[in-house]
Amino acid sequence: MARATPKRCRQGGCGKSTINRHGYCDTHADNANWGRYGKQQSAKGKRVHHTKEWKSISPKIKALAGNICLNHLLKTPSIVVDGKMITEHIIPVAKGGTEDYSNLSCFCVECAKVKTAWERNKSVNEILRRYGHTAITLYKL
Repeated sequence: MARATPKRCRQGGCGKSTINRHGYCDTHADNANWGRYGKQQSAKGKRVHHTKEWKSISPKIKALAGNICLNHLLKTPSIVVDGKMITEHIIPVAKGGTEDYSNLSCFCVECAKVKTAWERNKSVNEILRRYGHTAITLYKL
């Protein structure tokens, strides 16, 4: 098996070479910047969905929705989709959304993926126009 090509150490002013994946030579392997970067990467996506509050809210929203995808249920014609459901923020937390029930909905995995991909470059008003009708507080299921 071929060995990795040696590269210059990422530490400023260090002229040593390394084949380590993190890019630091053995002298600078415990570099504080690398540790911070690694922690940020491992925490990515866990800011909201791994909090104690979210873990208590999510099952409640699914129960209120009857474990049914509200996006499919409210389309014309109405379709009841059964399977794995996800509690989804209508307005993402990154765009100012809250943990309030009026900002939460229950989607199937497929609808959640489509919504997440679609909303990346959309404004809050555009998101509300397309998905605001799925808020759990608007329906008694």
